[in-house]
Amino acid sequence: MESNMNNIERPVLAVDVVIFGIIKDSLTVALNQRDSSPFKGALALPGVAVRMDETLEVAARRALAQKAGWPVDIIDEIMLDQLATFDALYRDSRGRTVSVAYMGIVPESFIYSEKTIMKPFDEIPRGSLPFDHNLILETAHNRLKGKMRYTNIARKFLSESFRIEELQNVYEAIFKRSINRANFRNKLLKINMIEQVKVLTRAVGKKGGRPPHLYRFKRQEIETVDRDFI
Repeated sequence: MESNMNNIERPVLAVDVVIFGIIKDSLTVALNQRDSSPFKGALALPGVAVRMDETLEVAARRALAQKAGWPVDIIDEIMLDQLATFDALYRDSRGRTVSVAYMGIVPESFIYSEKTIMKPFDEIPRGSLPFDHNLILETAHNRLKGKMRYTNIARKFLSESFRIEELQNVYEAIFKRSINRANFRNKLLKINMIEQVKVLTRAVGKKGGRPPHLYRFKRQEIETVDRDFI
């Protein structure tokens, strides 16, 4: 018997995007307010249904343009990693929907649109986001922590040159624990992840003190190191 392809039920394929940033030494997540049902008015991750004429990554970037309101040229510069597929049977009340999630990072200098709500990660209660977005966010956070331990992905949060305490703040915001600055700096120098570029001519901050050193990551591309350095 020949199968009738026209009778096969086709689920909706969607993408949802988790964008992390560091604002005021806190890990934050880009959310937008839903403008339609279900969950109209609720904060959610940017997401769209995938069109027939686009790839998953193109759809993810379109979600950031349409839902977060970010300019296309800026979105194109954001590195997006495919995170995981979320296919619970009843994750969307409108019908069978499978979502492929992506994760990205924006630097401290990023300028957000009025449509974007950067919510501190610690202020997003479990179960407070619609659909399964809390699960997607938790999965992304765990992926981020893993990458922070074994790669130089922290560079995506910072400008090209930075003070060591700025880099330390990124790690402390993500892992939620204090890190010894001297040991932290020495480890990163020892594995050739960062290098000193210059010393500022004067102290930074109201308290004065010795002028700080500026550092940069030695490699711009994302690379894996051979051991956990945190």
